This record gives sequence, C-alpha cells and structure tokens, in this order.
Amino acid sequence: MKKKVTLTTVGLIFLVLLLFCGNIVNFIINIKWFGEVGYTTVYFTQIIATLKLMIPIFIISYLAIWFYYRSLRKSIYKWQKSAESNNSNRKIERLIFVIADLVVSFLISFSFSSAYWYRILQFTNATSFGKKDPIFNLDISFYVFKLPLIETLYGVLMTILVLLVIITFATYGILISKDTLLKGRDFTIPFGRTSTPFQGGNILKSGITKFAGKQLATVSSLIILIMSLGYGIKALNLVYSTNGVVFGAGWTDTHITLLGYKITAVACIIASIIILLSILSAKIKPIILSVSVIIALMIINVGASAITQGLYVKSNERNLESKYIENNIDFTRSAFNLKMVAEKPFNITNDLTKEDLTANKETIDNIKVNSFAQALEFYNQTQIIKYYYKFNDLDVDRYNINGKGTQVFLAPREMDTSTLDSKTSTWSNKHLVYTHGYGVAMNKVASVTSEGQPDYLIKNIPPENSTDIKLTEPRIYFGEKTNDYAVVDNTLGEFDYPKGSGNETNNYAGTAGIPMTGVNKLLFAINQGDLKFLLSGNITSKSKILINRNILDRTKKIAPFLTYDSDPYIVLANGKIYWIIDAYTTSDRYPYSQPDSTGVNYIRNSIKVVTDASNGTAKFYIVDKSDPIAESYRKIFPELFKKIEEVPAEIKEHFRYPEDMFKIQCEVMGKYHVTDPNVFYNGDDLWQIAENQKEVNAEKTVNNASYLYMKLPDETKNEMLLMNYFNVRNKNNMNALFGARMDGENYGKLVLYRLPSQENIPSPYMFKQQLSQDTSISSQITLWDAAGSKVIYGDTVILPIKNSLLYIEPLYLRATGATSIPEMKRVIVSYGGKIVLTQNIETALQQIFNLEPTVPGTTVTTPSTGTTTPAMDASKLKGAKDLFDKALTAQKNGDWATYGDNIDKLGKLLNDLSK
Repeated sequence: MKKKVTLTTVGLIFLVLLLFCGNIVNFIINIKWFGEVGYTTVYFTQIIATLKLMIPIFIISYLAIWFYYRSLRKSIYKWQKSAESNNSNRKIERLIFVIADLVVSFLISFSFSSAYWYRILQFTNATSFGKKDPIFNLDISFYVFKLPLIETLYGVLMTILVLLVIITFATYGILISKDTLLKGRDFTIPFGRTSTPFQGGNILKSGITKFAGKQLATVSSLIILIMSLGYGIKALNLVYSTNGVVFGAGWTDTHITLLGYKITAVACIIASIIILLSILSAKIKPIILSVSVIIALMIINVGASAITQGLYVKSNERNLESKYIENNIDFTRSAFNLKMVAEKPFNITNDLTKEDLTANKETIDNIKVNSFAQALEFYNQTQIIKYYYKFNDLDVDRYNINGKGTQVFLAPREMDTSTLDSKTSTWSNKHLVYTHGYGVAMNKVASVTSEGQPDYLIKNIPPENSTDIKLTEPRIYFGEKTNDYAVVDNTLGEFDYPKGSGNETNNYAGTAGIPMTGVNKLLFAINQGDLKFLLSGNITSKSKILINRNILDRTKKIAPFLTYDSDPYIVLANGKIYWIIDAYTTSDRYPYSQPDSTGVNYIRNSIKVVTDASNGTAKFYIVDKSDPIAESYRKIFPELFKKIEEVPAEIKEHFRYPEDMFKIQCEVMGKYHVTDPNVFYNGDDLWQIAENQKEVNAEKTVNNASYLYMKLPDETKNEMLLMNYFNVRNKNNMNALFGARMDGENYGKLVLYRLPSQENIPSPYMFKQQLSQDTSISSQITLWDAAGSKVIYGDTVILPIKNSLLYIEPLYLRATGATSIPEMKRVIVSYGGKIVLTQNIETALQQIFNLEPTVPGTTVTTPSTGTTTPAMDASKLKGAKDLFDKALTAQKNGDWATYGDNIDKLGKLLNDLSK
C-alpha cells in the first residue's frame, strides 16, 4: 500500500513538473537575469506582494466554500437518504468537491493577486499628497493608494458570496437531475405546498429553502450587508462623477445622490438583519418588504438625481455649479502639473535691430533648417553602410561642440537582423555573429551642404568624428529594435563592420550576460526550444547570453508599474552611448481631475531611466521629489530608485522634457488655461494646438512640438525648449506660445507667452496660406511642385526674439523616382509682414533687415570648403515662369508638341536653378 502511494506521489510530481516545465524554467531564468541586472530584490518584492494578497484570498475563499459545503452536506445526505442514494458514493463526491474547491479558490486568488499585487504595496506605503478633496476632506492619497485595494477586496468578497449561491443552486439542480435521470422521478421544482412545477405558493416552503434555507439565509444576508460597503464606495467615487457640468462631484451629486447612497447603505445593513431572521423563521413578508425598500431607494435615488439635475440645476447651472467647476479646474491643473506655468504677455512690436540680432547670435546660429522626417530618411539612405544596419529614430539634443552650444540630430546605427536574407539568416548569424549595432551619425540642425543634405559631424564606420565629443565604445548591444538574444564571446567572433574585402570582428568584453554553463545551456535550450545551445561547438564556457535586449522591454520587465515614453533617446557621454527613457507615474484616481483620452487624470515625469548601450545596466533616477506616487514606489523598492544627485553631470545635462508628456499637457492646457469658473462655463476662450501642412495643398494636421535651442525673451543665455503653438478654437490665428524648459535648474518649468488677442497673428497653417498669396514665392513653389519634382515643407519654426516673431520654413525638393532623397533647397523667412525665399538664413536676414553680408547666421555650406551657395539668378527664375505659362497655354489649346517642348526646356532650367 505504501509503495503504491509512493509511486502515485512520484508520478503526480513528475506530471506536475512536466506540465509546468516551461514555467519553472522561465522562473529560474528570471531569477538569474534579475540577479545579473542587480534587481533580484525587485523581482522578489513583486512575488512576495502577489503571495501576500494571494494566500489570504485563497484561504478565505477555500474556507468559505469548504464550510459552506460542510453546512450543505447534511442537507445533501438527507436528500440522498430520501432519494435512496448509495452512501458508497459519498467519498468520491467529497473528493471531487475538495479538488473543485482547490481549483476555484486558486483561480480566484491568483486572478486577483496577479492583477492587483501592487495595490497592497501602495496601500501600505501610501504617501500624502498634502491636498484634500473638497467633499469628504480626505487626502488624495486615500483615493490613489487605498481606495483601489478596498474596491478589490469588495470585489473578492462579492465574488465568493455569489459563487456560494451558485454552488447551492448547482448542487440542488444536480441532485434533482440525478433523481430524474437515474430514479425515473418527475422533474419538478417544488416552490409551493403542492409541489407543482413553478407554482408560486409559499416560497419559503419550497424545495430549495427546505434543502438549504439556512445557508441561503446567511449568504443572502451577507450579500446585502456587503452591498452597504458597496454604497459607501459609490459615495466615495462621486469625486469621479460625470453627471455634472464638469468631471467630479457636482451640486446634484453632493446634495441628492450622496444622501441617497447614505440612506441606502444604512437600509442594506438593516435589511441584511431582517432577511436573516425572516428566512430562519420562515416569514416572507419582511423579506419582500426589505428587498422592495432597497430597490425603491435605488430607483428613487436615480430618479431624484436625474430630475434635480434636469429641472433645478440646469436652470441655475452657472451659480450652483460654480464652486464645483472651480474644484475641477484646480484639481485638473494640479494633476497635470499646470499650476506653476509662468504666464507672460508677449506684445509684438517687430522692432528688431542689428544689435538685437547680434545679441541673439547663438539662437540664430541654431535655427533649425534640417527637418526630422527628411533627415531620418537621408540617414537611412546614406549612413546605414550595409543593409543589415538601420536608423530607427532620430534624436535631437544640444552639445557643446568645439566651445559652442550646438543643437544636433543624432541617431544610433542598430543591427536589424530581420533584413538578413534566407541564406544568411541562420541561427549562428542572428545570435552569434550579428550581435550588435555600431556607432552613431550626427549633424547640425542649422546647416546643410550645398546639395541641401545634412552636414554630418559624425559619420561612417569606423566613426569619422569632426567634433570634440569622445566615442570610445561605439558598440550597441542594447537598443530600441534589438529584439534577438545574443550569445557573445564565442569562437566565431562578433561582426563589427566591413573592412576591405573582409570583416572586422570583436569579442564582447562588457559586464552583461548570463554565463553559458552546462546547466544554463540546458535551461535556454528548453526555454527557446532549440538544441543548438547544447550542440553548438561555437559556444564555450567563456560565452555569455544577453537576453531582454530591447531597452523598452528590458525596462518594463524591471519596473512594470511605471508608464514609459514612446521615444527613448541616446546620449554620448564619457566616450559611451547611453539610452535615456522617460518614465511616468500615472493614475486614473485623482479626484475632480478631467481624464485625458486614455483615462489617465494624473501624470508626472518623475523618473529617468539611463541604460548603458554596451552593458545594459539600467539605472532609475527619481528627478521629481515632489511626486507622491514616485515617493511611494521608492518606499516599496528602495534598491531600485536612486536620487537625482547621483546622476552623472555628463548625462544630466542632456535630460529632455518628453514629448509625450508635453502633448498631454498641451491638450489639457487648451481648455484649462482658464481659471475663472464663469469664463470656463461659458466656453468662450477655448484653445487648440495649431495646425500645419506638410506638403503643398495637403490636408491640415496637428502641428508637432519642436525642440528649439534658443534664448527666451528676458533671459540671458541659450537653452533647449520644447515648444508648440496655440490657436483660438476653430480659428487659424495664433494666440499663445507654450514651452517646456529643460536646462539646469529650469528643468520642467513651463512658460506660456500670451499673444495680443486683438491682433491677427499667423499660425503655422496661416503662414503657409500667406506663402500661396505671395506671387513670387507661390509661382516658384508651383514650378518646383509640377515639373518632375515635389515640394515638401520642413518643420515650421516660430521663433520669439525680444518682442518679435520670426517665422522660418525650410523647403525640400524631392525628384521623381523611388530612390530619390528630399533635399533642403530653400528657406522661407517671414518677419513683420516681409517674406523672403533664399538659400539660407543668413541671406534671408540680410534681405529683411538690409544688413551687410557679415551678419551672423546659418549658412548653407559644402563639407569641404564651407563656401556660401550663390544667389539665385532672377532672370532665370522669370524665364522658368514664362516657360511654365506657355506650357499651360499649349495644354489648354491641345498643342501637345509645344507643351512637351516647353516642359523639356523648363526641366533643364529648373535643374540649372537647383544646382
């Protein structure tokens, strides 16, 4: 017997191991990986928190079902006896129920704990916001950290109680079905004294109440009792009400709905007691009365709230809702960090002098004439070197280059193994040879070559570097698109770059990776389902495997409770490449705060994640000490988060204000720049992000914010800002410039320049319309856009200098052909009603301000000589327009020979003009 039990036990253990082999292996690998990156405690904190929530829920669920089953068992035995049931089946039934209880309790506890493990940690590590809601006078921390766990536990209790009711009816139904099918008895559900199917006699004397009356009485009473807690939660959730004129509790919610919830909660407590006593004493009227009262209270509450809101509040909305609108404005601006915006009037005088231009020389020298999309396309055409490299994105940053503050585009050259063809896309090549990207490309945003292409500062492989920025470790083992694992330091050697007729290789010398020991080979062979880990002779005892190399996936795996920006960017510091990812603390539980389109109504960019592109080390720095959610996470994971003071200065000076965050703030600011509740209610001062055009006659699109390196009015030095423009809602005239600062102590400060409302100030889109109204500029654009080429607008820049606005629009020309590259051919500059189209910023300023050619500015240069491109021949331009007009006339007359001849001449002339 013992031997049989032992064999059975061993067999079950083996079966469990077999079924959960993948999960066990994955768990072991996770432990090894978290140990490698130095965050084992973070991993186990999550596991322990899950268990802390899972174990008590499992115990409560299991015991509740078990004791309920035991209470039902006597009724079952009694039923089975009256039905002449075979007692020999009781052990089997009991075993089945125990197994079912274990499975159901596990599913309930696991589903809740795995989804809400962080809630118990937040509950026990809540941090005060120092701000209370105006209805219940509770600190915001209660709503953000504590109420979610209370709601979770409420959901668990209600799930268990409802499940018990289901079990009762299911058991009763099974017993009846068993009698019907096996004993040949009539299938009836005896609800009355006569036991006639579905007759509504005395319900309390029905079969189900005779079978499990006490159990149902207890559970029903508990459900009604727990409902009182539910109405307490509903009351607290009124701070998220959408019934009023704004988000959050309004007049009706606080005066009618809240009172109704309180009354209903008390009624539920009383009803639970009455129901329990009435079922036990077989009295139906008190139960019906109690349930009817609760239902009536629910209906009355809904009806009273709707009638009050529709008849009384709507008629006096402006006065009654005023303080609630004020609450909404206050809490929304706080939640989206808009309360400290520095608002300044910007009165446009357009009185710039030569001295003003000289004082803003560094700003003018960094005016962006290269545009993001076109520069990225050019990078991928000219700098990938080999087809298996790729520039996934283009980053904009500021560096001190050769003693000057310079804004640049730069991008890492990542390895893209998905481009390998079928012959070269072998396991060895993907995972042992092509293991890393190599180097970066960089160019100034303010200059192009004579051909209109980005003027590279760093290019090619090995890197050709014309700056004083050091790059001693150009290899990129961890990146945005680095999705494959890599087995490094192998006998094949890792591809670095092509050199002559051969290849330069490297053996990884970084600190990342899990050693490829015999046990680890077996683990990864099982994990990846690939025996090559065991059979490959190229993997030695010195080899290591790098996993989770995608920097976003890597970061999310370490800290899944944070929200991450969609645009990681690189920084060159200390001779190495680092990735920076902006991490956000978010919540949808901030009282009175209007949620954005994703449901989030609180956000802070409190954390910067810095990852070494070679070693993969990820460090989490808290940069906003005032964020209570970040502080709560720091308490939970003290080993994970570091202080901002620990950030190396070479990296900190490259911190950027994130675009995702700024976009959300711009959307909120469009409505919540208004702080007066009456003006807000009237809705007569709504803004929207300005619109723009990317191509001639293209549809309008929302203007993208731009990183600019400039000197703000009233400031003394240049800094990088993220800036966008606001229009009046559904209008094209601009009324504000909104910027986020990011250098030094000014990091995170927001500034809003309000433009004069009585003036018609062109937005980016209106600026494009002005171009079409300028005959000389529009005719040239039309010529370029018609004769075998396409005109593309670059990134529009509206630059505030002193009390003036300078409009800059790079103009790109793309020739027909699948492999053509857009080239920046002209720059349009507008100031004080004057618009000029020239080769570069310097020439434009000379023409606008009647300056000598020595005025500082951005020039179009060749890489070798730095000579300025010659000015356009006006006579040739006039000739081009004449040829175009003649071609159109010939087309209308059907003279296709003349039309073709003129178009050929026009094409030659345009080619000559574009040189």
